[in-house]
Amino acid sequence: MDAYRRLRSREAYRNRWVSVEVHEIVHPSGVEGEHLTIVTPAASAVVAVDGEELVFARQPRFAARRSLIEIVKGGAEAGESALACAQRELQEELGLQAGSWEPLGEVYEIPSIVARPVALFLARDLSACSGTQEDVESISPVRMRLAAAFDSALRGEVCDAVTLAALLRFGLRSGALLRA
Repeated sequence: MDAYRRLRSREAYRNRWVSVEVHEIVHPSGVEGEHLTIVTPAASAVVAVDGEELVFARQPRFAARRSLIEIVKGGAEAGESALACAQRELQEELGLQAGSWEPLGEVYEIPSIVARPVALFLARDLSACSGTQEDVESISPVRMRLAAAFDSALRGEVCDAVTLAALLRFGLRSGALLRA
């Protein structure tokens, strides 16, 4: 149940990937205020496993002001399922296709301001295929053995929140990380 009362909203910005809504609200505490929401299409992200390696995407990120190592991630096209989005993004961004797909649940990137969760998938049995990145993308593949990926996450070299959550789910599900 939504603990906030939403009084009015307006769209403050829109481009082809995102819109920003400004909401006049009443907080759960009863205090009136203003809040913004970033609205994106439904998104999917992929933990790509190739034998003993994970395949990541390295790409420059505007707000972070640097390149980040992340799992493949992107927004769905109109009418596209979460799985179809994940399959398309893996092909477009890394030129890979998978013979086996498994859902890993959903996570919120920034639940205080981003409206939709990201659907996580595990892709195995990878093979090369043709892929075409969007004209604004500059993505290169990064391969890491599983232990190196977890070490990179621990050292902060892999620092994207969705990637970290997906690695945790994959690690627990696969037994690579012991359950406490």
